[in-house]
Formats: sequence, C-alpha cells, structure tokens
Amino acid sequence: MVSASEVAVAECVEPAEVHLDDLDFMGNLHNCRYPLLVERALVRIWARAGYSFVDGVPTHPDVVHVVLEQTFRYRSPIRGVGRVNVCFRMQRLGRSSMVYAFRVVSEDGQTVHAEGTRAEVNVDMASLGSAPWAEETRDLATKLFGPSPEDTTESRPFAGQRQP
Repeated sequence: MVSASEVAVAECVEPAEVHLDDLDFMGNLHNCRYPLLVERALVRIWARAGYSFVDGVPTHPDVVHVVLEQTFRYRSPIRGVGRVNVCFRMQRLGRSSMVYAFRVVSEDGQTVHAEGTRAEVNVDMASLGSAPWAEETRDLATKLFGPSPEDTTESRPFAGQRQP
C-alpha cells in the first residue's frame, strides 16, 4: 500500500478536527465518526467553491445530492484529539453521479487511518429524481479532485495502492 505521504498529484486535502466527544471508551475515534469527518471535509471543500446553502436555500442546483453508498476500511486507530487530514480523489464522474476515493490520514501524512469510497447522486429538486451535473460542476469537480481514472490511464483510487 502507498504511504500517506505519497500524495497523488490530483489529491484534494482538507484538514479535520477530532474532538473529545468523538472518542470511544478507549480514547480512539469512534468508528461512527469517520463518516462525519469525510462529510464535513467535502462540505467545506464545496462551500469554498460556492456550493452551499444560504438561509436554507441552495446556492447552486447541484448542491442537492444524496449519498448512494459509502465504504470504509479502517487501517489504524486515531488515538486522542487533534487534527487529521481527509484526502480525496475523483474515482468516477458519471452523468449524474460522482464517486470519490478518500483517505483519512494523520496530520503529518505518515499514517493512513481509514480509506474508502463515497458515491453521490445529484437530485433534481422538482422531480426528486437523478439529474445530470451541470457542466460547470463537472469542470469544478475535475479541478478540485482530479480527472476520474476513466479519463486517465490510472485505474486505482490511489497510485500504488493494492486492491483487496
């Protein structure tokens, strides 16, 4: 497996904070808190790019999406409070869906605590059905998270990472 310090060119890294109330009885980050780290990191990344909610109203139609699937593989516990980084790459950018590959790593980038994927589907608010991503959203996603492997010769979420 690739070490966390071997950051891929198109990787987007977002800092995250582990708080005392995130810990289990052994002082480790509770497994149910990892999805929150990923969710909050993605929300911050997209919000900085103008995709958010203001007074309960989406700033862009593509803000409204649902998580179709999220997978986690836990590698090394996060012990105690402090900062970590959540690293993202685009694994697949479809007509109405995005699949991110992600890693939760130590602040110094030396330890991979968890890794996985997250699939999201864009939702049309009127029909509540899937809707294609706007071209500007697709361009921004590629800029933020890199091209999907379908657009490159790379076929794995992270270069050098072995698949199970």
